[in-house]
Amino acid sequence: MRHYDRRELVSRLVKAGLIAGVASVVKATTGAETGRWSFSGNGSVRWDPLEILTGNMLLIGAKVAGRPVRALLDSGSGATVISPGLAAELGMRSDDVRTISGLTGKAAVRLVKGVEVAFGSVTRRLPFALIGELAAPDRALGRTIDVILGADMFAESSIALDFGNRRFAVVPSGGFTPSQGWTAVPLGRGDRQELFVHGSIAGRKPVPLMLDLGSTAALMLSQAYVDEHSLSVGKPVSTAALGGVEGVRIVNTFTTDRVALAGLSVSGVPTLAPQSWQSTSTVGNIGLPLIAQFNVAIDVTAGQVWLRPAPARERLPMLKDRSGLGLAVGPTALTVVHVAAGSPAARAAWQPGDQIIALNGQAIGPDYNRGSLWQWRYGGKGTAIQLRMSAETTRTLTLADYF
Repeated sequence: MRHYDRRELVSRLVKAGLIAGVASVVKATTGAETGRWSFSGNGSVRWDPLEILTGNMLLIGAKVAGRPVRALLDSGSGATVISPGLAAELGMRSDDVRTISGLTGKAAVRLVKGVEVAFGSVTRRLPFALIGELAAPDRALGRTIDVILGADMFAESSIALDFGNRRFAVVPSGGFTPSQGWTAVPLGRGDRQELFVHGSIAGRKPVPLMLDLGSTAALMLSQAYVDEHSLSVGKPVSTAALGGVEGVRIVNTFTTDRVALAGLSVSGVPTLAPQSWQSTSTVGNIGLPLIAQFNVAIDVTAGQVWLRPAPARERLPMLKDRSGLGLAVGPTALTVVHVAAGSPAARAAWQPGDQIIALNGQAIGPDYNRGSLWQWRYGGKGTAIQLRMSAETTRTLTLADYF
């Protein structure tokens, strides 16, 4: 299992300056919309498409300095991050080198000022953005990611996320009006400007958890917190590869019985436990797979998140790997970067560096992450997968629960 986590990308730099980009319109509604969404005012509400990659990453249309791009939406990143390639194309240059903190380490970036960014119905000039390597999501997705839209893009607006209909809307702060069935959850700011809510882990006292749309892990908890509360005692514990601004690290993984946000509970939550945790204001974070169990509206300026449990058919699955293979996606092959402890892959003696060129007779190609082929690792236990190797041999891997 391999997770991408590029983290809260600014250390005490972000104050607030919103920006946002434009994608094609799905539909517009006026005033108070029927169903689960309601907005104040008499103007129309514009919904834009939301692409969900590999079940756990949000990709939207945006513009940077007028250039259309596809961007990852990431409330866990304190600032918007632009890839070096896109920065070069746009003529952005900077000698202002800064060190930023991820959740588990640090990385060097360059700071550029006055960048115009647009998404949804909003366009803003950000006080600054960061130029930094986005190799981790590139490798995880097998496609180039040019921009990460961070929490600086959330200021002054309410952002509504309708996962079931794969769409989002951006309206002015205070413009979302919760109707019956919505639960308000206070939204705080940490020492490094990270957004957080309080959640109860396995029935314990609520603790601050970063609200992290950019995390592919349903739940992350610092290993220190896990140890203090004996959360993994008596449970199967394995390992996973966690990629972030500081590179790839191996962390422990197990299943948390229950997570509750303002009384709304989710059970059986796959959990990562990094040994190193940089945030001093939180003990963990909740990622997209857990957040997407709800319809969500986020208003950073008002300090509020609203949640409403989504119908079962509209929720994103909280995917649980049953192979034990952490994979980097290439144009024609999957490369093993990690083999999880005690997993089916470990028992079958798989090794980092092994390459897979076909799954059940279907060749690995550029569209691996865009169809359904990527889902094979999350199949039912007992499912036998035929994996063709680059050495022209075929191996059978039987899926099983291992954490």
